[in-house]
Amino acid sequence: MEVFLGLAFVVGIVFYIGRECYLTYQTDQYGRLLNAKILSMRSTGSGDGGSTKVVYELAVDFDGVQRIVKGSQTIDTFYSYQLEPGKEIKIKYLDDKNILFQYRK
Repeated sequence: MEVFLGLAFVVGIVFYIGRECYLTYQTDQYGRLLNAKILSMRSTGSGDGGSTKVVYELAVDFDGVQRIVKGSQTIDTFYSYQLEPGKEIKIKYLDDKNILFQYRK
């Protein structure tokens, strides 16, 4: 029984990681490049590798019509200065749950 639970746990973790990688790939390849204005950005925690978990609210421009999009994402702390409220940023948008920020290098 313990072996079965351990195996199910490992398979679940591998499935979750694979799904996240697949969704990131889909967003990067097939997402629309849109302009967004950052309405709010709040840090909810940080990781050991220099990442920060943020909760955001964006005003996204869909062909001249603005829509509010809310969500959370883990970002690299190095780019956090580009994600301040009031700033404009480009995003890759697949749907409301799959957004990638396009940072300026």
